Amino acid sequence: MIKVFLVMLFISSVAVAQNTKKIKTIIVDAGHGGKDFGAHGGYEGGLNSYEKNITLDISLKLVAELRRQLPDVKIVPTRTTDIYQNPREKAEIANENKGDLFICIHADAVNLKTGRRQIGSHKETRYRVKYSGRGKRKKKISTPYTVTVPTYEYYKIGSQRSGTSIWLFAAHKTSDKLKAVMDNEELQIESGIDSVYNSINFDTPEGRIRAKIYADRYQKKSIKLATMVDEEVDKTDRAALGLNQRQVGIWVLQATNMPAILIETGFITNHDDERYLNSDKGQQELAECITRAVKKYKEDIDHTSAAVAAIQKPVENNDTVEKYAERGKNILKRIDLKQQNFKVDLYDDGDIDGDIVSVYYNGKAVLSNKKLTDKPITLNLTADNDKSENELLIYAENEGNIPPNTALMVVTEGNTRTEVRITSDAKKNGVVLFTKK
Repeated sequence: MIKVFLVMLFISSVAVAQNTKKIKTIIVDAGHGGKDFGAHGGYEGGLNSYEKNITLDISLKLVAELRRQLPDVKIVPTRTTDIYQNPREKAEIANENKGDLFICIHADAVNLKTGRRQIGSHKETRYRVKYSGRGKRKKKISTPYTVTVPTYEYYKIGSQRSGTSIWLFAAHKTSDKLKAVMDNEELQIESGIDSVYNSINFDTPEGRIRAKIYADRYQKKSIKLATMVDEEVDKTDRAALGLNQRQVGIWVLQATNMPAILIETGFITNHDDERYLNSDKGQQELAECITRAVKKYKEDIDHTSAAVAAIQKPVENNDTVEKYAERGKNILKRIDLKQQNFKVDLYDDGDIDGDIVSVYYNGKAVLSNKKLTDKPITLNLTADNDKSENELLIYAENEGNIPPNTALMVVTEGNTRTEVRITSDAKKNGVVLFTKK
């Protein structure tokens, strides 16, 4: 039996620097519009307002606030007037403008209960019925009489539900987000954390892997921004309802090739919320809350970019084996080999923060000081039949700006491909065990 040990040591690395990108373009979408009215207040004592108008008013204030506080960022509204756009058009605007963020503004609603009350009375004619005779001679006799009955009116009762919630594309709908990445034929070559290379052939296994890396990355970034918005809302007098996902997904969030969130600003079916959403004060407060969150998110991304740019040059190390030996082993996966030759592709599976690695196979360096990105580092390896154990060691020199280090390893053996996600720290090495009978 030949045993092949793939040992992965990740102390993480503070990184290199040319694959950095700051937030340049933000898309703001006002939900609904035109013939699509969206939710309706429609309860007794309400303002009889429609969602499409509220979302437009808030979005315009948000666009103005973002432009004021982030003058170096291009802010693109999907609409500035009461026009209808289907979700596909909205996604196309976002993708064609190469947005780095997509923020969709909506107002929530619940099904309203119906109440009734008496508003008077009216006369109603009824009939007493009796029969005379028997058999074929039986006759029906109806005698009219008048009664007074109450008159009711029916109305919708405003809901108790209120507050602001943030929605993400459903985790089980990641394939739709991946499709958005793959369908975008206009992707430009641009060094960046959230950039995709137009040289990717998505019909290949490598291309599909890289698209999935981006879809997963967008999900993580969406959660980060959504959390920041929720925290800002929580600082106001409004109820912050947290982060949510719809099981059926939200199409416009899945179809945009960027991190994306949908903000349900409040309940149009609630008395207080509806007035808040229609007021200049409420709309401005929401615009400022969202802007503060976006600024924090942008500062976080920009800080990452700056840290990546300020990389220390990796230093040649002669004590790699000794450092590796000091750490424990975490067996991540066991893979049975059917062939002697196999291929290993390594990707950065998280934010590309410049992790630099060296690779040793059976004690010999096969890769020196290489940076992990969304493009694969490929190693074609052969299991040594004279060895009972073949060891591949991946060594990272520095602590990354966004610890822990995450990597995607794809092992290809003939037509068989196996993916292993690796998260390591300074205490344990990630180990993948290969066996071949």
